Amino acid sequence: MLGLNDSQVRHWTDAEADLARDVAERTWAAVEHARAEQALRESEERLRQFGAASQDVLWIRDSETLQWQYLTPAFETIYGLSREEALSGNNYRSWLELVVPEDREKATASIRKVRDGEHATFEYRVRRPSDGEIRWLRNTDFPIVDATGKVTMVGGIGQDITLPKLAGERIERSEERLRSAVEVGKLGLWDWNVRTGEIHWSDEHFRMEGYAVGEVTPSYDTWAARIHPDDRATTEGALYRAMERHEEYVREFRVIHPDHSVHWLFGRGRFFYDDDGTPLRMIGAMTDITERREWEERQKILVAELQHRTRNLMGIVRSTADRTGEASVDLADFRGRFADRLDALARVQSLLSRLSDTDRVAFDELMRTELSAMDGAADRVTLDGPNGIRLRSSMVQMLAMAFHELATNAVKYGALSQSGGRLAISWQMIEPDRRGRPRLHIDWRESGVTMPPAGTAPQGGGQGRELIEQALPYQLDAKTRFELGPDGVHCTITVPVSASNVTEPAHV
Repeated sequence: MLGLNDSQVRHWTDAEADLARDVAERTWAAVEHARAEQALRESEERLRQFGAASQDVLWIRDSETLQWQYLTPAFETIYGLSREEALSGNNYRSWLELVVPEDREKATASIRKVRDGEHATFEYRVRRPSDGEIRWLRNTDFPIVDATGKVTMVGGIGQDITLPKLAGERIERSEERLRSAVEVGKLGLWDWNVRTGEIHWSDEHFRMEGYAVGEVTPSYDTWAARIHPDDRATTEGALYRAMERHEEYVREFRVIHPDHSVHWLFGRGRFFYDDDGTPLRMIGAMTDITERREWEERQKILVAELQHRTRNLMGIVRSTADRTGEASVDLADFRGRFADRLDALARVQSLLSRLSDTDRVAFDELMRTELSAMDGAADRVTLDGPNGIRLRSSMVQMLAMAFHELATNAVKYGALSQSGGRLAISWQMIEPDRRGRPRLHIDWRESGVTMPPAGTAPQGGGQGRELIEQALPYQLDAKTRFELGPDGVHCTITVPVSASNVTEPAHV
């Protein structure tokens, strides 16, 4: 309202009233304009103070040229470039040159979307010209429109996310290293929410339980269902005892896979509790120890076998010493005979020591080993029989001693002691005995030997014959026959053996 004061009452003409009204309207318009300018200045000041205080960059671009028109001070901290330099020249192109090449297309596409009236949030990297450092930014850009709805400006807020990005990358690398370690180490991990029953398994945990990854929803029941029936009660009992006593859970147990294979697992876990001692969570890891358990079992078998062989060997050595002493005429004779027999035992032990726990000595290999000690006689020895007839380890030493006695006798008195002598050794598998055991029949035949008159030489007598005719039947359930023919020794041995694989005849 515009008021006029006058000391006298006067009557206004229409022209005066129009003039007063026009002055009032003009004055009011000027006042409103001044108020608007003041409000704008205050708004701009608030924006300036907000921009100056913000750690994020605020900017405004022209929607047509995309040139920056306004930048807040945080720009210099983040970009490493003064605002004056950034706003000079073709600053849109200068800005794109700061963006790393791999991110430029994404950045320009996002700004074009905003110029078309859309909002856009995107992440990109810039290289600071001041020190070459790479900074990550997250932009939130938006259109600024006039009264008609036309986009006239592009506004934006840029947040420096370098630190959280680097932290995230470090976490990703750490998680990747953990995943690699878990995969290489074959670790199965679990995380059990005791209150809700929810469980998370690593991929290897699925496989250890015999499940395809993601085949089932991990749960207590799906874990327990695969435990071997003989181990389930003790394994679950150990778990709940550890929970109740606030102890670490440590257990070895077996699981059965769908293909019926049995696997040994070693689990170790720890419970976490609230202030009242109520279990909240359990985290743990498992490894497959099947190979270790099988190795331990093999070790037990090997130790038991070693003990058995040692006792057996000592018995043989003692018996050999006794019988050699009985057959010897003096100490020198005993020393020579006993040394030869110990050498034969040593050859057998060497042969046995080269085998794995599941291997067996083949008869032809045993025969070659023993005959290899008879130097210079190979051209007068014929071997005829199949390869690969496997012998029980318990019978190898006795058979070796028997053939050592036969070979020694042949070298000293028989076929291998005379130029015209010949030795033929043949063997074959024959029908099983009445107990269904496969049998090996061995034929030792000497020929071309000029035999001395009966009773004038020890041909075919003594300890060797006693070993063949008495020890082999007693210890190996063998059937033996020993004869002194007109042209040499003829000995047959039939003995039960392990199942054999026959390939082809062997000849020396």
